[in-house]
Amino acid sequence: MDKRFVQAHREARWSLWLAVGYIIAWSLMAWLPDSKSGFTGLPHWFEMACMLVPGVFILLCWLMVRLVFRDIPLEDKSET
Repeated sequence: MDKRFVQAHREARWSLWLAVGYIIAWSLMAWLPDSKSGFTGLPHWFEMACMLVPGVFILLCWLMVRLVFRDIPLEDKSET
C-alpha cells in the first residue's frame, strides 16, 4: 500500500478516536458533576462540560496535529 494512504488512515483513526473521546468526556462531565455553583458562578456541570473539556481537547487536537499528522504530497507520481 502507498505510504500516503497509510498516513491518511493513521490520521483518520486518531481523529475518529479523539472525536469519540470528546463525546464521552463531554457526556460524563455533563451528567456526573453536581449542580452547585462553580468558581465562575455557573453550575459545576456546565463549567466542566462546556469550559474544561473543550479546553483540554483543543490542547489534545493541537498535540495530535503536531505529533501525528505529517505533510505529505497528494499528487500521484505515476501519472506524470
